[in-house]
Amino acid sequence: MADLDPTEDQQAWARGVGQVVANAWADPDYKERLKADPSAVLAEQGLEVPEGIEVRIVENTDDVVYFTLPPEPSEVLDDDALEAVAGGSTVGTGGTALTAGTISCPLSVGTASSVGTAGSG
Repeated sequence: MADLDPTEDQQAWARGVGQVVANAWADPDYKERLKADPSAVLAEQGLEVPEGIEVRIVENTDDVVYFTLPPEPSEVLDDDALEAVAGGSTVGTGGTALTAGTISCPLSVGTASSVGTAGSG
């Protein structure tokens, strides 16, 4: 079977993370399980966390907003890649962060992925 295009992988990951966020918003018990054991809950959604990666879930409130500072990219970004980042698109490799709405975690998923609002495509 041929490898998926990285863009397809990114979109599938973003959809999966969006579904996890939507489930957490809809079900307090699910949210508590997600906070307690994020890797297991992500795996239930088909989102495998690579070996050696720790996932921490934090939740923004009305009074506290978390800002996740991603690691520096491991490669030099060309003008097209910088333009994509400036426009809110995705760029980079597993060294850059995955961000979905108000949750962020540095996961190695082949390439980085970003969605503005959980559940959107």
